[in-house]
Amino acid sequence: MNEFRSILHKTTTRPIYLLALLSFFLLNCSDEDIDISELRGTIVEGATVSLSCEYIFQTDGGRYYVPTFLPAQYKQNGASVFIKGEILDELSDCANLLGDGSFIRIEQISSAN
Repeated sequence: MNEFRSILHKTTTRPIYLLALLSFFLLNCSDEDIDISELRGTIVEGATVSLSCEYIFQTDGGRYYVPTFLPAQYKQNGASVFIKGEILDELSDCANLLGDGSFIRIEQISSAN
């Protein structure tokens, strides 16, 4: 009988421990880990800078980023914008050898007028 209790205890507590451990890791992942950058620049058509992406965000410093989602009202060649977003480590398919073409996940975008 004691052997049965021991087996039952092990099989019921193991999932609880795993669930607690998983919850601990999930709760420790928060928005604080996101590095938000504030950038000014221009939306340009990729073809105008010899990149195959539809639209590119070109910073005032000359770097190119590929927005993961660009709202329709900003899909205009030459639109001056202010972006708050996270620059991702992943390069898009249209990246060039200079390192331009990293994705940027836009948190906020507005006209830079």
